[in-house]
Amino acid sequence: MVKSPGFLCLESPRKSRSLRAMFRTGAQFMFLVLLAGLALMYESRQEPLAAWDNAFADFLAMHSPRAAPPAPVTLVAIDDTSLATQPWPWTPLEFAKFYQAVLPFNPEVCALDEVLDWNRLGLSDEQLRRLPQYESILRDLILSAPKNLLGSELGFPEDQSVIPALQEVPALRQVRGAVDRIPEFTVIERQATENFRLSSTVGFVNLPPVYERANSVPLVLRYRGQVVPAFALQAVMLWLKLTPDEIAVELGSHIQLGKNRRVPINVTGRMRVDFGAPRHEFTFDELILASEQAAAGTRMQVPLDQMKGGIVLLARTDAEARSVPLAARRTGSRGELFAAAIATIQNESFIRRAPLWAEGVVVALLMLVSFRVPRQKKWLAVIVGFLALVIYVMLAMAVFSRWLVWLPATVPLGAVLVFVILRLVTPDSAGRPKRPVIF
Repeated sequence: MVKSPGFLCLESPRKSRSLRAMFRTGAQFMFLVLLAGLALMYESRQEPLAAWDNAFADFLAMHSPRAAPPAPVTLVAIDDTSLATQPWPWTPLEFAKFYQAVLPFNPEVCALDEVLDWNRLGLSDEQLRRLPQYESILRDLILSAPKNLLGSELGFPEDQSVIPALQEVPALRQVRGAVDRIPEFTVIERQATENFRLSSTVGFVNLPPVYERANSVPLVLRYRGQVVPAFALQAVMLWLKLTPDEIAVELGSHIQLGKNRRVPINVTGRMRVDFGAPRHEFTFDELILASEQAAAGTRMQVPLDQMKGGIVLLARTDAEARSVPLAARRTGSRGELFAAAIATIQNESFIRRAPLWAEGVVVALLMLVSFRVPRQKKWLAVIVGFLALVIYVMLAMAVFSRWLVWLPATVPLGAVLVFVILRLVTPDSAGRPKRPVIF
């Protein structure tokens, strides 16, 4: 009993019971958040939750601030505007304009992911008549390039009973691991005509099936049992001046490029792509205009000097070409994927998942947040959950910017949903102490 002027105030015996109930309810919330967090830490490494976390990782890669300079790779995009004036398919003359524009700026590697085989394209009679002349112009320009990379496609013969002739390809000899996990092909299905192929290096542009999201890119493939470099790896090999004998592949671990550069890969020879890796990009029309401005001695619309000593990739990015299901729930072109992969290797921006202990810290912090949720009003619990997720995303972006380590999305999202839903279905009186009874 407590005396006060004019009042006699007694503390309700229910108060102590309410405090104990609050502690039990808060502890229950913490325990359920712990269980949800531990379960999601395991399940988020399996499909389908792994795809959600990979999409969140790509979101972090594309939106987190970067301090690294742009990689020495330039994507020259053949967009819808470029095709409005010169529809696809292009003749050798259009590709010759690309070489005429870039060669004065001394790139180390000129690359095309398209297959230069005009026998397969539906050219008009006028284009076919001028084709030999245009091919001669393009061949001379390709010979002028320091190094040239042309796209080729591996596949399978139409008649499986007929064994096609084995063609010479740049094979990698130093390979360790389960080679049978690498996708294998038995024939070079499409390749540049011989007059272009003999003066260039071929790079195989095969990608996973279209129903798979391409947040990784194959760096090695198999052709008739031989392990061969794919397009992105071949481009980097040319840029680093490395021969196949200087490449060592350890499946499930890494590819050693010379003595100083190591690229992580999975058991199938694919590398995780950092889609936010800084790189240069402009359109084909901007390239042609800037080269004319440089020849006239006027200020260039885009800085073409950045191409010196780097890789310049000409690739389609128009609406029809954007059929590759890239990460972060968007579609893009094959050239965009290759440019991002090359930039990832050049900048060595190999993103990786946070260790388990970091996810455990996240779960522990959310457990502390959930302890007081039973005492809050329902609408306030929803706001607390929303703010917790916003703060988490900001923290994840800061961590990614600093260490290229990505935190998962499903673990905090699931934990927050657990304590918010529990609060919404819990009566308001649960866990909240009563006011003192005043007489």
